[in-house]
Amino acid sequence: MRSLLLAGAIILTGCAHRGTTAEPASDQGAVPPRPGIARVWHGRVPAARADAYAAYLAAAIAKFHTLPGNLGYEMLRDDAGPETHFMVLSYWTTKDAIRAYAGDDITKTRSLPRDPEFLIEAEPTVQNYAVAVQDLAR
Repeated sequence: MRSLLLAGAIILTGCAHRGTTAEPASDQGAVPPRPGIARVWHGRVPAARADAYAAYLAAAIAKFHTLPGNLGYEMLRDDAGPETHFMVLSYWTTKDAIRAYAGDDITKTRSLPRDPEFLIEAEPTVQNYAVAVQDLAR
C-alpha cells in the first residue's frame, strides 16, 4: 500500500517541470483555480470483479464535479494478476472544500455503499497532499 501511495505522489509531482499552485487566479476569471490539495484513495478488488467495480466507481466519482471546491479527478487502474488496484486522485481548492465533502477528519475514507461487495479490504484512510507543482498541459 505504501508503495502505491508513493506512486500516487510521484504521479502528482514526478512529471511536473514548471508551474506552482501559489499563482493567484486571474482577476478576469479566465484562468481556473489550480488545485491546492490532491486527495488520494486506493482500493483493491478481485480481478474477476474489476470491470464491474470500475464502472461503479466511475459513476460514483462523477458527482465530484458538482461539489464546491472540486477541480476534477482521475481514476487509475492497475491489473495486477489476481487482483486489480484502483486509485482515485481528486483535486480540490482547499482542505476546507474537502471537509465540506468528507467531514471534519479528511484522512478518513468516505466509502461507497457497495464497496463491501467489491473491495478485498477497505482501507480506512486516504492521503491528502498539497500540490507543490503541476504541469499537465502537454
